[in-house]
Amino acid sequence: MVVISGSASSAHLPGLATPDAVWMGVWASDIEHYKLPSDKLSEIDIKRCNDLLKDPRYRSKFWQDELRTFIKIKRKAEQQAFSRYGLTYVVDEYLPAKLKQVSDMREKGLI
Repeated sequence: MVVISGSASSAHLPGLATPDAVWMGVWASDIEHYKLPSDKLSEIDIKRCNDLLKDPRYRSKFWQDELRTFIKIKRKAEQQAFSRYGLTYVVDEYLPAKLKQVSDMREKGLI
């Protein structure tokens, strides 16, 4: 969201935000859908998720659902977790599917 809307500390600098940016990291729903190896969320991670649930920049259904899923599953993962499916899986399968998913979500006004 800092890339999309800017940060509070940089609010005085015009033109730094990129409103059309989309987070392409591992979503909480990806951990479940792809059965990814993951790490346990720390207490600090859980607190941060709870804080983000209250942040007005994260009010959309998409963000609320993903944050609640992180809290529910208490797990996090990096894109390297996809290596369980092979070294080229991210490029050959995951990213094309994720780009289509994001495009479809944008068309429907979900993100």
